[in-house]
Amino acid sequence: MSELNPSPARSATWHQLSTVLLALAATDCVYGRMLYYNTPTLAAPTYFDARSVAASETPLVLPEQETPDAFGVKQAQGKRYASFDALLEENETRAFVAIHAGSIVYERYFAEVSRETLLPAFSISKTYAALLVGCALADGLFRSLQARLVEYLPGLSSKPGYGAIELEQLLRMTSGIDYDEESAQTPLLYYTEQLWGRMGAYDVKWPPGSRYLYGSINIQLLWGALHATIPQETVSRYFEERLWKPLGASRAASWSLDSRESGVEKFFTGFNATARDHALLGLVYLYGGSLNGHSIVPPSWVRDSLAPDPVAGIVETTEGRMRRGKYQWFLTLDGRAFFAKGYDGQYVFVVPESRTVFVRFGEGYGDVSWPDLFFDLSRALNASDLKPTLLSKRRRGVSPRDTLANRRLHRVFSPTQPERRDHRLPVALTDAANTRSVEVVLVNTIESVSSRDVGIRNRAGQLVHDGVHRSAAAAVK
Repeated sequence: MSELNPSPARSATWHQLSTVLLALAATDCVYGRMLYYNTPTLAAPTYFDARSVAASETPLVLPEQETPDAFGVKQAQGKRYASFDALLEENETRAFVAIHAGSIVYERYFAEVSRETLLPAFSISKTYAALLVGCALADGLFRSLQARLVEYLPGLSSKPGYGAIELEQLLRMTSGIDYDEESAQTPLLYYTEQLWGRMGAYDVKWPPGSRYLYGSINIQLLWGALHATIPQETVSRYFEERLWKPLGASRAASWSLDSRESGVEKFFTGFNATARDHALLGLVYLYGGSLNGHSIVPPSWVRDSLAPDPVAGIVETTEGRMRRGKYQWFLTLDGRAFFAKGYDGQYVFVVPESRTVFVRFGEGYGDVSWPDLFFDLSRALNASDLKPTLLSKRRRGVSPRDTLANRRLHRVFSPTQPERRDHRLPVALTDAANTRSVEVVLVNTIESVSSRDVGIRNRAGQLVHDGVHRSAAAAVK
């Protein structure tokens, strides 16, 4: 789903199709879906078959410390409200969670949404997908981000231009594929029951790497490459064991599928989780790639993900001009925050300076500039005297489980780790259990690692995949 142009333009695209959908619905299920559901809502998880993603056996438990003084905001865009709750509710918000210094400081739900509701990430799914690609790279499933797509999907070799596309170009949406996010191509991709058939359906118009063009098809092609490396299991299962459980998810989630028969995860838009658990995405990047006692991705992946993309540069979004991060994040122009966003006003918004993650889900944007509001709240929270809670250090008495994720060698933040030289925003968090200070580096971490340590990590990654068949998937039909 596109996140670059104002919502009215996207809605018009959907509604303009309605005049022809009636004639087409009887001949093709995708048009029937488009006619019946039309513009997606927060009920989107009920539109599709789904593959469940199990919760963690050791969920991350965050203390709850409401900070009412910081949430006394009653005005937005010149309009006053009776309370902050009223501001949220009257501006189409259905879930709002704020985590500051490791504690939940505000949590509200409205209308039919509750703490247990699975909320569709829409295009925030692309950021989850990018994180899973980082995991796959660390695990050796991809030899490098410069590997060619056709190494994993050889059936695309015959299509002009596809042979030159690298995985990183898909991740950065610089593949040169001519996919118009603001056209009927997006509803067709969103509602199709055969995503395999759409993956090679678009021409390569520009030399790969030369031009940025936001396009959901890039992320779905990454799904195809990842799927080819794990033929013994589904992408949902790999996501569950490698990412969702180690992050400490408290509730089961799901990946929407194109159809039960096809069984392809909608990698570009289909992840569904509770508002609290969506916050884990922001937290793991806030804490440099580690969370809940597990090293999820190397700090270098976090650094590269949040680096400004020189090809994409500055882009127009519903929030105004923003800088594009390399691996599916948006960056505010002043560099103070990074965020993932989904269709119609869904946010995971991270402000490292105040150690804060905001999660907002709604049925539209309302009349609020959400980034401005997040910054206002962040300043108020930063002024509060809330003792930080350590989230990245392994808890005592918790032994690793024998799962795909925990058979890897995990490295966590501790005073005995290799020296870290941070060029921006180090935050000292207090480990209450051990009464000692542990420096957690948030962004732009440069790690001094011995060659022996790198060797151990590589051997561990290799052992995990011994005996795993890595041949490419069958040709794209």
